[in-house]
Amino acid sequence: MNNDNKAQEEPYLNVHRHLRYWKMCIRAPLPHVYLSNESNRLALAYFIVNSITLLTPPPSERTPETPEPLISREDKRAMRKWVLHHQHPTGGFCGTSSLVFPLNSYDTHNFDTKTSDEPDHAGLANITSTLFALQLLALLADEEDEAAGENAFEGVNRVGTLRFLKSLQRQDGSFGEALSDLPGHGRFIAGGYDMRYCYIATAIRWILRGDVKEGSPGWVEDFDTEALARYILNSQTYDRGFAGNSQDEAHAGYAYCAIAALTLLDRPLTTSTSTSSSSVPHKSPLLHSSIRDLPGLIHWLASRPFVYLEPPPPSSDQDPDTYIYQEDDLDDPNFLLPPTPSDLLCLLSQTAEKKGHDKVHVAFNGRTNKVADTCYFWWVGGALANLGRLDSLVDREAARRFLLEKMQHRIGGFGKSPGSPPDLYHSFFGLAVLGLLGDEREGGKVRGFDAGLAVPRETVGVIERARGKLIESEKGGKGSLDGGKELDAVEMGLELRGGAERPKWLGACGY
Repeated sequence: MNNDNKAQEEPYLNVHRHLRYWKMCIRAPLPHVYLSNESNRLALAYFIVNSITLLTPPPSERTPETPEPLISREDKRAMRKWVLHHQHPTGGFCGTSSLVFPLNSYDTHNFDTKTSDEPDHAGLANITSTLFALQLLALLADEEDEAAGENAFEGVNRVGTLRFLKSLQRQDGSFGEALSDLPGHGRFIAGGYDMRYCYIATAIRWILRGDVKEGSPGWVEDFDTEALARYILNSQTYDRGFAGNSQDEAHAGYAYCAIAALTLLDRPLTTSTSTSSSSVPHKSPLLHSSIRDLPGLIHWLASRPFVYLEPPPPSSDQDPDTYIYQEDDLDDPNFLLPPTPSDLLCLLSQTAEKKGHDKVHVAFNGRTNKVADTCYFWWVGGALANLGRLDSLVDREAARRFLLEKMQHRIGGFGKSPGSPPDLYHSFFGLAVLGLLGDEREGGKVRGFDAGLAVPRETVGVIERARGKLIESEKGGKGSLDGGKELDAVEMGLELRGGAERPKWLGACGY
Protein backbone atom coordinates (compact mmCIF):
# COMPACT_ATOMS: atom_id res chain seq x y z
CA MET A 1 0.00 0.00 0.00
CA ASN A 2 1.52 3.34 -1.02
CA ASN A 3 1.68 6.33 1.28
CA ASP A 4 -0.92 8.30 -0.67
CA ASN A 5 -3.56 5.61 -0.18
CA LYS A 6 -2.56 5.16 3.43
CA ALA A 7 -2.96 8.89 4.07
CA GLN A 8 -6.54 8.71 2.80
CA GLU A 9 -7.52 5.91 5.19
CA GLU A 10 -9.75 6.84 8.10
CA PRO A 11 -8.68 5.64 11.55
CA TYR A 12 -10.64 2.84 13.13
CA LEU A 13 -11.25 1.53 16.61
CA ASN A 14 -9.18 -1.60 17.17
CA VAL A 15 -11.77 -3.50 19.19
CA HIS A 16 -9.57 -6.57 19.62
CA ARG A 17 -6.77 -4.55 21.22
CA HIS A 18 -9.16 -2.63 23.45
CA LEU A 19 -10.77 -5.84 24.69
CA ARG A 20 -7.32 -7.29 25.32
CA TYR A 21 -6.44 -4.20 27.37
CA TRP A 22 -9.62 -4.47 29.43
CA LYS A 23 -9.09 -8.22 29.84
CA MET A 24 -5.77 -7.44 31.51
CA CYS A 25 -7.51 -4.91 33.75
CA ILE A 26 -10.22 -7.32 34.93
CA ARG A 27 -8.21 -10.55 35.12
CA ALA A 28 -4.80 -9.43 36.37
CA PRO A 29 -3.71 -7.17 39.26
CA LEU A 30 -3.74 -3.51 38.28
CA PRO A 31 -0.39 -1.66 38.14
CA HIS A 32 1.04 -0.21 41.34
CA VAL A 33 -0.09 3.31 40.42
CA TYR A 34 -3.64 2.26 41.33
CA LEU A 35 -2.75 1.33 44.90
CA SER A 36 -3.89 4.74 46.11
CA ASN A 37 -7.38 3.87 44.83
CA GLU A 38 -7.95 1.08 47.32
CA SER A 39 -10.89 2.99 48.77
CA ASN A 40 -12.29 3.56 45.25
CA ARG A 41 -12.58 -0.01 44.07
CA LEU A 42 -16.15 0.47 42.89
CA ALA A 43 -15.05 3.36 40.67
CA LEU A 44 -12.37 1.22 39.05
CA ALA A 45 -14.86 -1.61 38.56
CA TYR A 46 -17.33 0.83 36.97
CA PHE A 47 -14.75 1.97 34.38
CA ILE A 48 -13.79 -1.62 33.54
CA VAL A 49 -17.26 -3.21 33.38
CA ASN A 50 -18.81 -0.25 31.56
CA SER A 51 -16.05 -0.29 28.93
CA ILE A 52 -16.36 -4.04 28.34
CA THR A 53 -20.13 -3.64 28.01
CA LEU A 54 -19.68 -0.87 25.44
CA LEU A 55 -17.45 -3.17 23.36
CA THR A 56 -19.65 -6.29 23.69
CA PRO A 57 -22.57 -6.59 21.23
CA PRO A 58 -25.99 -7.18 22.84
CA PRO A 59 -27.36 -10.73 22.47
CA SER A 60 -29.63 -9.72 19.56
CA GLU A 61 -26.63 -8.58 17.50
CA ARG A 62 -24.28 -11.49 18.17
CA THR A 63 -23.41 -13.97 15.43
CA PRO A 64 -21.72 -17.39 15.48
CA GLU A 65 -18.46 -15.57 14.76
CA THR A 66 -18.84 -13.22 17.76
CA PRO A 67 -16.32 -14.09 20.50
CA GLU A 68 -17.63 -15.15 23.89
CA PRO A 69 -18.32 -12.16 26.17
CA LEU A 70 -15.32 -11.20 28.26
CA ILE A 71 -17.46 -11.30 31.43
CA SER A 72 -19.31 -14.62 31.61
CA ARG A 73 -22.73 -15.08 33.19
CA GLU A 74 -21.08 -16.79 36.17
CA ASP A 75 -18.59 -13.93 36.54
CA LYS A 76 -21.46 -11.42 36.51
CA ARG A 77 -23.22 -13.23 39.34
CA ALA A 78 -20.02 -13.32 41.39
CA MET A 79 -19.28 -9.65 40.75
CA ARG A 80 -22.83 -8.71 41.65
CA LYS A 81 -22.40 -10.40 45.02
CA TRP A 82 -19.09 -8.56 45.44
CA VAL A 83 -20.78 -5.20 44.79
CA LEU A 84 -23.51 -5.88 47.36
CA HIS A 85 -20.84 -6.59 49.98
CA HIS A 86 -19.95 -2.89 49.78
CA GLN A 87 -23.41 -1.83 50.98
CA HIS A 88 -23.60 -0.24 54.41
CA PRO A 89 -26.38 -1.75 56.55
CA THR A 90 -28.12 1.61 56.96
CA GLY A 91 -27.98 2.51 53.27
CA GLY A 92 -25.48 3.70 50.72
CA PHE A 93 -22.32 1.96 49.54
CA CYS A 94 -18.68 2.17 50.57
CA GLY A 95 -15.77 2.43 48.16
CA THR A 96 -14.30 -0.83 49.43
CA SER A 97 -15.79 -3.57 51.59
CA SER A 98 -13.18 -3.00 54.30
CA LEU A 99 -14.92 0.31 55.11
CA VAL A 100 -18.32 -1.22 55.85
CA PHE A 101 -17.45 -1.87 59.49
CA PRO A 102 -17.42 -1.27 62.46
CA LEU A 103 -21.16 -1.68 62.47
CA ASN A 104 -21.84 0.64 65.41
CA SER A 105 -20.87 3.64 63.29
CA TYR A 106 -24.51 4.70 62.97
CA ASP A 107 -25.82 3.14 66.19
CA THR A 108 -26.48 6.47 67.91
CA HIS A 109 -26.79 8.70 64.84
CA ASN A 110 -29.92 10.80 64.37
CA PHE A 111 -30.49 11.29 60.64
CA ASP A 112 -32.96 14.12 61.23
CA THR A 113 -30.61 16.30 63.32
CA LYS A 114 -27.45 14.92 61.69
CA THR A 115 -25.85 14.51 65.12
CA SER A 116 -24.59 11.58 67.16
CA ASP A 117 -24.52 11.09 70.91
CA GLU A 118 -21.31 9.07 70.59
CA PRO A 119 -19.56 10.16 67.40
CA ASP A 120 -16.78 7.59 67.57
CA HIS A 121 -16.60 6.68 63.88
CA ALA A 122 -16.81 8.60 60.65
CA GLY A 123 -19.52 7.94 58.12
CA LEU A 124 -18.35 5.10 55.91
CA ALA A 125 -20.76 5.11 52.97
CA ASN A 126 -20.20 7.86 50.39
CA ILE A 127 -22.26 9.31 47.57
CA THR A 128 -19.87 8.50 44.70
CA SER A 129 -19.51 4.82 45.56
CA THR A 130 -23.28 4.56 45.92
CA LEU A 131 -23.83 5.66 42.32
CA PHE A 132 -21.04 3.43 41.00
CA ALA A 133 -22.56 0.46 42.85
CA LEU A 134 -26.03 1.02 41.38
CA GLN A 135 -24.64 1.46 37.87
CA LEU A 136 -22.55 -1.69 38.27
CA LEU A 137 -25.52 -3.76 39.42
CA ALA A 138 -27.40 -2.70 36.27
CA LEU A 139 -24.38 -3.29 34.02
CA LEU A 140 -23.87 -6.78 35.49
CA ALA A 141 -27.44 -7.90 34.81
CA ASP A 142 -27.61 -11.01 32.65
CA GLU A 143 -28.77 -9.71 29.26
CA GLU A 144 -29.78 -13.19 28.15
CA ASP A 145 -32.28 -13.49 31.01
CA GLU A 146 -34.89 -10.72 31.24
CA ALA A 147 -35.82 -11.80 34.78
CA ALA A 148 -32.22 -11.20 35.84
CA GLY A 149 -32.50 -7.64 34.57
CA GLU A 150 -35.63 -7.06 36.62
CA ASN A 151 -33.83 -8.35 39.70
CA ALA A 152 -30.70 -6.28 39.16
CA PHE A 153 -31.36 -4.25 42.33
CA GLU A 154 -32.39 -7.20 44.48
CA GLY A 155 -30.65 -6.77 47.83
CA VAL A 156 -30.35 -2.98 47.56
CA ASN A 157 -31.57 -1.11 50.64
CA ARG A 158 -33.55 1.40 48.61
CA VAL A 159 -35.22 3.20 51.52
CA GLY A 160 -32.00 3.41 53.54
CA THR A 161 -30.04 4.65 50.54
CA LEU A 162 -32.55 7.40 49.76
CA ARG A 163 -32.52 8.49 53.41
CA PHE A 164 -28.72 8.50 53.34
CA LEU A 165 -28.83 10.60 50.19
CA LYS A 166 -31.17 13.16 51.78
CA SER A 167 -28.88 13.43 54.81
CA LEU A 168 -26.04 14.65 52.55
CA GLN A 169 -27.83 17.81 51.37
CA ARG A 170 -26.79 21.12 52.91
CA GLN A 171 -29.10 24.04 53.60
CA ASP A 172 -27.93 25.88 50.48
CA GLY A 173 -29.05 22.92 48.35
CA SER A 174 -25.58 21.52 47.60
CA PHE A 175 -24.48 17.98 48.44
CA GLY A 176 -21.50 16.62 50.30
CA GLU A 177 -19.78 13.28 49.82
CA ALA A 178 -20.22 11.55 53.19
CA LEU A 179 -21.13 11.97 56.84
CA SER A 180 -18.11 12.48 59.04
CA ASP A 181 -17.42 12.98 62.74
CA LEU A 182 -15.74 16.01 64.31
CA PRO A 183 -14.83 15.22 67.93
CA GLY A 184 -16.83 17.39 70.26
CA HIS A 185 -19.11 18.67 67.49
CA GLY A 186 -20.92 15.57 66.28
CA ARG A 187 -21.50 14.53 62.71
CA PHE A 188 -21.27 16.86 59.73
CA ILE A 189 -21.51 16.70 55.96
CA ALA A 190 -18.00 16.27 54.55
CA GLY A 191 -16.61 16.46 51.05
CA GLY A 192 -16.46 20.10 50.06
CA TYR A 193 -18.66 22.00 47.62
CA ASP A 194 -18.38 20.01 44.42
CA MET A 195 -20.74 20.04 41.45
CA ARG A 196 -20.00 16.35 40.89
CA TYR A 197 -21.84 15.46 44.10
CA CYS A 198 -24.87 17.41 42.90
CA TYR A 199 -24.95 15.42 39.67
CA ILE A 200 -24.47 12.12 41.50
CA ALA A 201 -27.32 12.94 43.87
CA THR A 202 -29.73 13.49 40.98
CA ALA A 203 -28.59 10.28 39.27
CA ILE A 204 -29.13 8.18 42.43
CA ARG A 205 -32.53 9.82 42.90
CA TRP A 206 -33.59 9.02 39.33
CA ILE A 207 -32.35 5.43 39.58
CA LEU A 208 -34.03 4.55 42.89
CA ARG A 209 -36.82 6.93 43.80
CA GLY A 210 -39.58 6.14 41.33
CA ASP A 211 -43.13 7.46 41.64
CA VAL A 212 -44.03 6.22 45.11
CA LYS A 213 -46.83 8.26 46.69
CA GLU A 214 -46.63 9.54 50.25
CA GLY A 215 -48.08 7.01 52.66
CA SER A 216 -47.36 4.06 50.37
CA PRO A 217 -44.82 1.37 51.34
CA GLY A 218 -41.34 2.44 50.29
CA TRP A 219 -42.08 6.17 50.32
CA VAL A 220 -39.17 8.34 51.46
CA GLU A 221 -39.19 12.10 51.83
CA ASP A 222 -37.44 13.61 48.83
CA PHE A 223 -34.48 15.94 49.14
CA ASP A 224 -35.04 19.60 48.31
CA THR A 225 -34.89 19.60 44.53
CA GLU A 226 -35.70 23.31 44.24
CA ALA A 227 -32.81 24.25 46.54
CA LEU A 228 -30.47 22.02 44.53
CA ALA A 229 -31.58 23.60 41.25
CA ARG A 230 -31.02 27.10 42.71
CA TYR A 231 -27.54 26.15 43.89
CA ILE A 232 -26.62 24.80 40.45
CA LEU A 233 -28.07 27.77 38.55
CA ASN A 234 -26.28 30.23 40.84
CA SER A 235 -22.94 28.58 40.02
CA GLN A 236 -22.79 29.93 36.48
CA THR A 237 -19.63 32.03 36.16
CA TYR A 238 -18.91 35.40 34.58
CA ASP A 239 -17.79 33.73 31.32
CA ARG A 240 -21.03 31.68 31.32
CA GLY A 241 -19.51 28.29 32.15
CA PHE A 242 -20.13 26.44 35.41
CA ALA A 243 -17.91 25.90 38.45
CA GLY A 244 -18.25 24.88 42.10
CA ASN A 245 -19.59 28.40 42.65
CA SER A 246 -19.92 31.54 40.57
CA GLN A 247 -16.55 32.91 41.76
CA ASP A 248 -14.43 29.94 40.66
CA GLU A 249 -12.95 29.15 37.26
CA ALA A 250 -15.36 27.53 34.83
CA HIS A 251 -14.58 23.89 34.05
CA ALA A 252 -16.05 21.53 31.45
CA GLY A 253 -16.43 18.74 34.01
CA TYR A 254 -18.50 20.98 36.28
CA ALA A 255 -20.48 22.21 33.28
CA TYR A 256 -21.39 18.64 32.36
CA CYS A 257 -22.38 17.84 35.94
CA ALA A 258 -24.53 20.97 36.23
CA ILE A 259 -26.29 20.39 32.92
CA ALA A 260 -26.80 16.64 33.46
CA ALA A 261 -28.10 17.24 37.00
CA LEU A 262 -30.72 19.71 35.79
CA THR A 263 -31.69 17.25 33.05
CA LEU A 264 -32.12 14.39 35.53
CA LEU A 265 -34.23 16.45 37.94
CA ASP A 266 -37.17 16.44 35.51
CA ARG A 267 -36.30 13.40 33.41
CA PRO A 268 -39.31 11.06 33.00
CA LEU A 269 -38.98 7.73 34.82
CA THR A 270 -39.35 5.63 31.67
CA THR A 271 -37.07 7.04 29.01
CA SER A 272 -35.27 3.92 27.81
CA THR A 273 -33.67 4.67 24.45
CA SER A 274 -32.39 1.21 23.63
CA THR A 275 -34.10 1.35 20.21
CA SER A 276 -33.30 5.00 19.55
CA SER A 277 -30.22 6.55 17.99
CA SER A 278 -30.44 9.54 20.31
CA SER A 279 -28.15 9.86 23.32
CA VAL A 280 -30.60 12.22 25.03
CA PRO A 281 -34.06 10.81 25.80
CA HIS A 282 -35.90 14.06 26.47
CA LYS A 283 -35.70 17.83 26.27
CA SER A 284 -35.55 19.14 29.81
CA PRO A 285 -37.86 22.12 30.47
CA LEU A 286 -35.87 22.99 33.61
CA LEU A 287 -32.60 22.98 31.71
CA HIS A 288 -33.77 25.12 28.82
CA SER A 289 -35.82 27.65 30.77
CA SER A 290 -33.87 28.27 33.97
CA ILE A 291 -30.21 28.80 33.05
CA ARG A 292 -29.48 32.51 33.37
CA ASP A 293 -27.51 32.77 30.12
CA LEU A 294 -28.05 29.65 28.03
CA PRO A 295 -26.64 31.15 24.80
CA GLY A 296 -23.54 32.18 26.76
CA LEU A 297 -23.15 28.66 28.14
CA ILE A 298 -23.44 27.15 24.67
CA HIS A 299 -20.87 29.67 23.42
CA TRP A 300 -18.49 28.70 26.24
CA LEU A 301 -18.86 24.99 25.47
CA ALA A 302 -18.47 25.59 21.74
CA SER A 303 -15.19 27.38 22.50
CA ARG A 304 -13.62 24.22 23.95
CA PRO A 305 -12.83 22.48 20.62
CA PHE A 306 -9.66 23.65 18.88
CA VAL A 307 -7.41 22.71 16.00
CA TYR A 308 -4.71 20.40 17.36
CA LEU A 309 -1.10 21.25 16.60
CA GLU A 310 1.51 18.51 16.49
CA PRO A 311 4.23 18.74 19.19
CA PRO A 312 7.74 19.54 18.01
CA PRO A 313 9.63 16.45 16.84
CA PRO A 314 12.27 14.91 19.14
CA SER A 315 15.88 15.98 18.69
CA SER A 316 18.11 14.29 16.15
CA ASP A 317 19.69 11.99 18.76
CA GLN A 318 16.29 10.51 19.76
CA ASP A 319 14.41 7.83 17.85
CA PRO A 320 11.02 9.31 16.87
CA ASP A 321 9.42 5.83 16.90
CA THR A 322 10.38 5.08 20.50
CA TYR A 323 10.50 8.56 22.04
CA ILE A 324 8.02 8.99 24.90
CA TYR A 325 6.84 12.54 25.41
CA GLN A 326 7.44 13.78 28.92
CA GLU A 327 4.92 15.63 31.06
CA ASP A 328 6.61 18.95 30.26
CA ASP A 329 6.16 18.25 26.55
CA LEU A 330 2.47 17.50 27.01
CA ASP A 331 1.88 20.84 28.74
CA ASP A 332 3.27 22.82 25.81
CA PRO A 333 0.60 24.78 23.93
CA ASN A 334 -0.85 22.49 21.25
CA PHE A 335 -3.88 24.43 20.12
CA LEU A 336 -4.94 26.91 17.50
CA LEU A 337 -8.03 28.82 18.59
CA PRO A 338 -10.43 30.62 16.27
CA PRO A 339 -11.48 34.19 17.10
CA THR A 340 -15.02 32.90 17.76
CA PRO A 341 -16.55 29.40 17.79
CA SER A 342 -18.35 30.15 14.54
CA ASP A 343 -14.96 30.62 12.87
CA LEU A 344 -13.78 27.10 13.74
CA LEU A 345 -14.91 25.57 10.44
CA CYS A 346 -13.12 28.33 8.54
CA LEU A 347 -9.98 27.71 10.58
CA LEU A 348 -10.24 23.98 9.88
CA SER A 349 -10.40 24.67 6.17
CA GLN A 350 -7.42 27.05 6.28
CA THR A 351 -5.33 24.59 8.30
CA ALA A 352 -6.16 21.75 5.93
CA GLU A 353 -5.22 23.90 2.95
CA LYS A 354 -1.82 24.66 4.49
CA LYS A 355 -1.24 20.94 5.13
CA GLY A 356 -2.20 20.05 1.59
CA HIS A 357 -4.99 17.68 2.63
CA ASP A 358 -8.17 17.67 4.71
CA LYS A 359 -6.95 15.46 7.57
CA VAL A 360 -7.01 17.99 10.40
CA HIS A 361 -7.60 17.11 14.03
CA VAL A 362 -9.98 18.76 16.49
CA ALA A 363 -9.22 18.29 20.18
CA PHE A 364 -10.98 19.50 23.34
CA ASN A 365 -9.87 21.23 26.51
CA GLY A 366 -11.78 21.73 29.73
CA ARG A 367 -10.71 25.26 30.60
CA THR A 368 -9.57 28.31 28.70
CA ASN A 369 -6.06 28.03 27.24
CA LYS A 370 -5.52 24.42 28.36
CA VAL A 371 -4.14 21.56 26.27
CA ALA A 372 -5.93 18.55 24.80
CA ASP A 373 -7.23 15.79 27.07
CA THR A 374 -9.34 12.71 26.22
CA CYS A 375 -11.73 13.11 29.15
CA TYR A 376 -12.63 16.66 28.12
CA PHE A 377 -14.02 15.32 24.88
CA TRP A 378 -16.56 13.50 27.08
CA TRP A 379 -17.27 16.38 29.46
CA VAL A 380 -17.83 18.83 26.61
CA GLY A 381 -19.52 16.34 24.29
CA GLY A 382 -21.77 15.02 27.04
CA ALA A 383 -22.78 18.55 28.05
CA LEU A 384 -23.60 19.49 24.47
CA ALA A 385 -25.50 16.23 23.99
CA ASN A 386 -27.69 16.96 27.00
CA LEU A 387 -28.37 20.38 25.51
CA GLY A 388 -29.20 18.81 22.15
CA ARG A 389 -26.33 20.67 20.44
CA LEU A 390 -23.71 17.96 19.87
CA ASP A 391 -24.46 17.41 16.18
CA SER A 392 -24.52 21.09 15.28
CA LEU A 393 -21.45 22.26 17.20
CA VAL A 394 -18.91 19.43 16.95
CA ASP A 395 -17.02 18.46 13.80
CA ARG A 396 -17.47 14.72 14.21
CA GLU A 397 -14.96 13.64 11.58
CA ALA A 398 -12.09 15.84 12.78
CA ALA A 399 -12.81 15.07 16.45
CA ARG A 400 -13.12 11.32 15.86
CA ARG A 401 -9.89 11.39 13.87
CA PHE A 402 -8.05 13.08 16.73
CA LEU A 403 -9.36 10.59 19.28
CA LEU A 404 -8.45 7.50 17.25
CA GLU A 405 -5.19 8.70 15.71
CA LYS A 406 -3.69 10.66 18.59
CA MET A 407 -5.20 9.24 21.77
CA GLN A 408 -5.75 5.55 20.97
CA HIS A 409 -2.80 3.53 22.26
CA ARG A 410 -1.11 0.72 20.38
CA ILE A 411 -1.84 -1.80 23.17
CA GLY A 412 -5.47 -0.71 23.44
CA GLY A 413 -7.14 1.90 25.60
CA PHE A 414 -6.76 5.67 25.41
CA GLY A 415 -4.24 7.97 27.05
CA LYS A 416 -4.76 11.31 28.73
CA SER A 417 -2.71 13.17 26.10
CA PRO A 418 -1.10 12.30 22.77
CA GLY A 419 1.76 9.92 23.56
CA SER A 420 0.51 9.06 27.06
CA PRO A 421 0.02 5.44 28.15
CA PRO A 422 -3.56 4.23 28.60
CA ASP A 423 -5.32 4.34 31.96
CA LEU A 424 -8.76 3.19 33.14
CA TYR A 425 -10.25 6.67 33.42
CA HIS A 426 -9.34 8.01 29.99
CA SER A 427 -9.76 4.64 28.25
CA PHE A 428 -13.35 4.48 29.44
CA PHE A 429 -14.20 8.05 28.45
CA GLY A 430 -12.68 7.54 25.00
CA LEU A 431 -15.14 4.69 24.40
CA ALA A 432 -17.98 6.69 25.95
CA VAL A 433 -17.38 9.46 23.41
CA LEU A 434 -17.57 7.01 20.51
CA GLY A 435 -20.82 5.67 21.93
CA LEU A 436 -22.09 9.22 22.27
CA LEU A 437 -21.21 10.10 18.68
CA GLY A 438 -23.09 7.06 17.41
CA ASP A 439 -20.80 6.86 14.39
CA GLU A 440 -22.15 4.27 11.93
CA ARG A 441 -18.64 3.00 11.34
CA GLU A 442 -18.63 1.95 14.99
CA GLY A 443 -21.89 0.04 14.48
CA GLY A 444 -21.61 -3.36 16.14
CA LYS A 445 -18.47 -2.21 17.94
CA VAL A 446 -19.47 0.44 20.47
CA ARG A 447 -22.97 0.58 21.92
CA GLY A 448 -24.97 3.77 22.05
CA PHE A 449 -24.36 5.72 25.24
CA ASP A 450 -26.75 7.69 27.46
CA ALA A 451 -25.44 11.22 28.00
CA GLY A 452 -27.24 11.72 31.31
CA LEU A 453 -26.71 8.45 33.19
CA ALA A 454 -23.30 7.54 31.69
CA VAL A 455 -24.20 3.93 30.86
CA PRO A 456 -25.11 2.18 27.58
CA ARG A 457 -28.66 2.82 26.44
CA GLU A 458 -29.63 -0.83 26.95
CA THR A 459 -28.57 -0.49 30.60
CA VAL A 460 -31.03 2.38 31.09
CA GLY A 461 -33.82 -0.07 30.30
CA VAL A 462 -32.41 -2.47 32.90
CA ILE A 463 -32.43 0.32 35.50
CA GLU A 464 -36.06 1.17 34.76
CA ARG A 465 -37.22 -2.45 35.08
CA ALA A 466 -35.11 -3.11 38.17
CA ARG A 467 -36.42 0.01 39.91
CA GLY A 468 -40.00 -1.04 39.22
CA LYS A 469 -39.42 -4.56 40.54
CA LEU A 470 -37.71 -3.24 43.69
CA ILE A 471 -40.59 -0.87 44.45
CA GLU A 472 -43.15 -3.61 43.81
CA SER A 473 -41.37 -5.91 46.26
CA GLU A 474 -41.65 -3.20 48.91
CA LYS A 475 -45.35 -2.74 48.22
CA GLY A 476 -45.80 -6.48 48.63
CA GLY A 477 -44.40 -6.27 52.13
CA LYS A 478 -41.18 -8.11 51.35
CA GLY A 479 -38.90 -5.09 51.39
CA SER A 480 -35.58 -4.90 49.64
CA LEU A 481 -33.78 -6.61 52.48
CA ASP A 482 -36.00 -9.67 52.83
CA GLY A 483 -35.14 -13.13 51.71
CA GLY A 484 -32.92 -12.44 48.73
CA LYS A 485 -30.60 -10.07 50.59
CA GLU A 486 -27.12 -11.43 51.05
CA LEU A 487 -26.30 -11.14 54.74
CA ASP A 488 -22.78 -12.55 54.45
CA ALA A 489 -21.14 -9.14 54.95
CA VAL A 490 -23.13 -8.43 58.13
CA GLU A 491 -22.43 -11.83 59.66
CA MET A 492 -18.76 -11.54 58.71
CA GLY A 493 -18.54 -8.16 60.41
CA LEU A 494 -20.15 -9.46 63.60
CA GLU A 495 -17.71 -12.34 63.63
CA LEU A 496 -14.76 -9.99 63.17
CA ARG A 497 -15.98 -8.08 66.23
CA GLY A 498 -15.57 -11.22 68.31
CA GLY A 499 -19.23 -12.23 68.35
CA ALA A 500 -20.29 -9.05 70.13
CA GLU A 501 -23.95 -8.34 70.76
CA ARG A 502 -25.85 -7.36 67.64
CA PRO A 503 -26.43 -3.58 67.46
CA LYS A 504 -30.04 -2.71 68.21
CA TRP A 505 -30.67 -1.02 64.88
CA LEU A 506 -29.90 -4.18 62.88
CA GLY A 507 -33.31 -5.60 63.70
CA ALA A 508 -35.02 -2.44 62.52
CA CYS A 509 -33.13 -2.69 59.23
CA GLY A 510 -34.31 -6.27 58.65
CA TYR A 511 -31.16 -8.11 59.71
